[in-house]
Amino acid sequence: MNFNFPIGSVSISIEKSIEHPIAPIYSTPRIQVNETDFAMTIDGVATYRVKDGQKIWVSPHPGADRASIQLFLNGSVFGALLHQQGSIPFHGCSFEYEGKGIIICGNSGVGKSSVTAAFCQKGARFINDDITPVCLEKDGAKIVPINTKIKLWDDSLKTLEIGDKDLEKIRPEMQKFYVPFGGTNQHPVPLNTVIILSTHEDNKYKAEKLTGIEKYNLLRKNIYRKMYLRGMPLTAGRLFKNLLGIAEKIEVILVKRPHKSDIYSTMDFIQKQL
Repeated sequence: MNFNFPIGSVSISIEKSIEHPIAPIYSTPRIQVNETDFAMTIDGVATYRVKDGQKIWVSPHPGADRASIQLFLNGSVFGALLHQQGSIPFHGCSFEYEGKGIIICGNSGVGKSSVTAAFCQKGARFINDDITPVCLEKDGAKIVPINTKIKLWDDSLKTLEIGDKDLEKIRPEMQKFYVPFGGTNQHPVPLNTVIILSTHEDNKYKAEKLTGIEKYNLLRKNIYRKMYLRGMPLTAGRLFKNLLGIAEKIEVILVKRPHKSDIYSTMDFIQKQL
C-alpha cells in the first residue's frame, strides 16, 4: 500500500504494529506526544507514528480503505511532522494573488477551501489547502509550498461549476473531493496577509484590520493542531516567539460573512480588503 505525502523527502514505512512513544509529555486516549515523538490511533483506520520530523510509520487497521488512511496521514499526522520540523503550520488555505501571498484561516466548514478555489478561478495561483506552513526568515515571513489539492464538498463544486466525474473522493462515504488547481509554486512565497474568516447572523459582511495583542492571539488560535504543543514545550516556546515576529510583519484581517452567503460574494468582499 503506497501513499502520497505533501513532502517527498519524508520516509514512510508500513508496519504490522507500532510502538507508542516513550514517556509522552501529553497524551489522550488517541494521541501521545513528546518533543520528538508522536503517535495517533484512529479506530478502524490506522495507527501512526512520527519521529524527529523525518520518519513516519503507518499500521493500517483490518479492513481500512486507502483513502481514509491517506486523509489522516496528510492531515493530523502531517501537522505533527511540521511541528517537529519547527515550522509554523496554520489551519488555512493559501494562494498568491496579484503578487501577494494570502492565507485564509478559520474553523472547519467556514469556507476556506471554496473561497480559495474561487480566487484561483479568477487568476490566483494556488499554493496549499487546509494546512499552510510558514517560516520566518530575515527578509520576512514566507509561505512554504507543499504538495496538496483543494478539498471541496459537492455543493461547492456545483456553485463553482466544477464537475466531479473524474475527481477522487477524500473518503468513500463522503461527498467531498480532491480538486487539482494546476501546479503549485515550488518556491516559498512572501506572506502579506492572513484573512481570518468567520460567520455571523448579520446579513452584511464586516472586516476589521487587527493590531497588537489581538492580532497575535488570532494568529495563535489558528495554528494547526495547536494541542500537540502541550507535549512539546520547547518547540512551543520557539514557535510562539517566531509567531510574534510574523505578526509584526504581516497584515491580519478579520472577515465576518453572513451565515447564508455564497462563495463568489465572499471572494469579492475579501478581494476588496487586499
